[in-house]
Amino acid sequence: MDGLGLLEVLAELQIEFVTFPDRGLDRHMGDRDLWNYCQANDLVLLTENRNHENENSLDATIQDSWREGRLPVLTLANKGRFENSPKYAEQVAKDMAELLFTIFHEGVRDRPRIFVPI
Repeated sequence: MDGLGLLEVLAELQIEFVTFPDRGLDRHMGDRDLWNYCQANDLVLLTENRNHENENSLDATIQDSWREGRLPVLTLANKGRFENSPKYAEQVAKDMAELLFTIFHEGVRDRPRIFVPI
């Protein structure tokens, strides 16, 4: 995002990226607890694709807890391509910037999960 100038745009819009250490969170925090933390702190969660392993998985949490007005989860459609293809990573960055603007400045919160790139 930095090479595209998108970080500056997002900073102007007061949208920032944070990590587990930035928030003092345990990297092994359960999916349900993490999702609830993100909702309570107005954070959009970015994750790789996860499955429905149990009742506390991210997928199960979204299914039983998400409703319109809640923040979506942004999910990398293909982590391998994101890590190995600059063009793919650039498209992910552009789509994420657009989605974050739409979510935070236009108030569009109508989908529980959005796969990026769109």
